Amino acid sequence: FTGIEELKPGNFAVIKNGIVKSKAYWTFSFPEESSESGLSEKKNADLLRNHLIDASKLRFTRSDVSVGAYLSGGIDSSITSSIVTKYTKAPLKTFSIRFTDSEFDEGQYQKEMVKRLDADHRDVEVSNRDIGDVFPEVIWHAERPILRTAPAPLFLLSRLVRESGYKVVVTGEGADEIMAGYDIFREAKVRLFLARNPTSAKRSKILMKLYPWMERSPGKAPAFADAFFSKGLYPLDPALSHRPRWNTTSSLKHILDPDFRRETEKVDVTEAFLSKLPGAFNGWDALCKAQWLEMVTLLPGYILSAQGDRMLMANSVEGRFPFLDCNLVEFSNQLPPRHKLLALNEKHLLKIAFNDMIPESILKRPKQPYRAPDAASFFPEQDIDWVYDATRPSRLAHASVFNPKAVSRLIAKCRQVQGHKMSNTDNMRIVAILSTMLVYHHYIEQDGSGGKNQRPAQPMKVIDKTI
Repeated sequence: FTGIEELKPGNFAVIKNGIVKSKAYWTFSFPEESSESGLSEKKNADLLRNHLIDASKLRFTRSDVSVGAYLSGGIDSSITSSIVTKYTKAPLKTFSIRFTDSEFDEGQYQKEMVKRLDADHRDVEVSNRDIGDVFPEVIWHAERPILRTAPAPLFLLSRLVRESGYKVVVTGEGADEIMAGYDIFREAKVRLFLARNPTSAKRSKILMKLYPWMERSPGKAPAFADAFFSKGLYPLDPALSHRPRWNTTSSLKHILDPDFRRETEKVDVTEAFLSKLPGAFNGWDALCKAQWLEMVTLLPGYILSAQGDRMLMANSVEGRFPFLDCNLVEFSNQLPPRHKLLALNEKHLLKIAFNDMIPESILKRPKQPYRAPDAASFFPEQDIDWVYDATRPSRLAHASVFNPKAVSRLIAKCRQVQGHKMSNTDNMRIVAILSTMLVYHHYIEQDGSGGKNQRPAQPMKVIDKTI
């Protein structure tokens, strides 16, 4: 990868006399905190509806091949699919992921929407072992280390799309970013309130509202609250919303090879990034700051790339994203923050704008972010050959990225419980180790010439009709 750089989103490049210059042709911003839109909630809901209908119709109808739709069971894909059935004459073909592990499965809501839409539906059922078996091929296409296995089921889903004769699908990516759907936005709102009101009596009530499960787990609640609220609570911190995530990710350094770790610590990448924030950043509302950080970090490099386009194009499928229509993004960015996140109710305006199209059970269901089993995918009773090989101490020592002793301890811990009930940090560490070692194998040991290192094809359970 020496000498190869990615062209940033919204940029074009001019190459002249061997010199490459890139320039932004589109970017996004937010209004000053004090200059909110004066439009009513009802008017903004109507405008939002019109923008999304136009964006969805455009992406479904402007094609010389049939266009399908991903249907997760959440509000975003349910809305875009509903728009198609209501405003176009095209028959709707939908595709979904089902998980054998009920913790991750959203099949109940998918079935409800399929029945409501009268769609021609197919889904791929994904087990933990399916993820473990296909992961080397996933990393071949991702071309980078990742911290979650979520791209793997999407790779299997795009394979199903292609096998079904479709080359284009519309998905709901971008909705959580532009309409404040992620927990990180709700968490940031709570953290900001408590940073400004550190002795507030509402502390415990707000925390319980944000995380209802804590009420059923009083033993864990105090420790969680202390970790969540006592670190980095500075109201003027430009990264107040994202510090907890970044701190968690930075804990991966504890499993790095000592020499490699020293190299990574020569530059504080967080502060280097924050030093280049837009000049207007400090004048934005706290929610807008959090949205901007999310849209320039996780969205382009992971959501739309490693998890998105690369998993789609691995099977020659084009993804289209109505929620990322530039007109819709620009409109959403001008909305008052309370229209996107009202108290702790995420996507408030989106729910109002399309409450006639979506069943109440989906509108009011708790937010369930798309996730997949992590460590549990790699440690069944019988070892997966490539996992065993990638984590051998001699291989780790040769790569000189991870500390073999630290990795061996973590692997032993995973094998003892077959990867189940691991902490969030340990799950990330396992996926980081395995994905990095696969990148090392594919692109350093074999210099990209060894193919996908694909295991023999495993049987894949496909359900033609779910209703």
